[in-house]
Amino acid sequence: MKRIALSILLCTLFGTAQAATSSITIDNQSTVNFSGYDGQPKDVTGTKAQGFFGALRTTVAGTFYATYLGNESGYVNSFTLTSVGTPSLLETNTVGKTISSLVGPGLVGFSFSDNQGATFSNGQAQTNTLGFAILSGITKTQGTFDYVLGFNDSYSSDADYDDFVVGVKFIATPVPEADTSAMMLLGLGLMGFIARRRKNNQA
Repeated sequence: MKRIALSILLCTLFGTAQAATSSITIDNQSTVNFSGYDGQPKDVTGTKAQGFFGALRTTVAGTFYATYLGNESGYVNSFTLTSVGTPSLLETNTVGKTISSLVGPGLVGFSFSDNQGATFSNGQAQTNTLGFAILSGITKTQGTFDYVLGFNDSYSSDADYDDFVVGVKFIATPVPEADTSAMMLLGLGLMGFIARRRKNNQA
């Protein structure tokens, strides 16, 4: 019985710690090196020259935030969250403009587009130029994100991943769980009962 009570306490505490943990991961991660990252993105985020190709995936439900960090491109680009009714981020936005969407576990639904008709969605296979690089989330003027995403539009003469830049952050939704205090009281009660029983048996 004592072991059962102790197990209840440990499971309760472990379950509480697990509920507070969330993550956003990179599927099919591969390293990419590049040059020429400049313009407003460099002013806001600092110099970038290495990142990853891959797709962003969440392991739990939560809210996905995307913040506009600037652009350096001859084309007109944008960033869109898949959720119905969610506005896009545009080059006309001021740096720091943020949009958000509730997401479930799995690939996060978003895409980048340019005014030449090209669109690249999260999870799509990277091409020679069209796509985005997943960069360090540390910026010079906008704080720290989980990641910075640098889009390279369909213009074929460069691959510098500064054509449209956003910072992304994921915050997990708290998971409803059993009343922790009630479970702990139950465990303590069982341990007290066992202690009294042993004392009576010894008498």
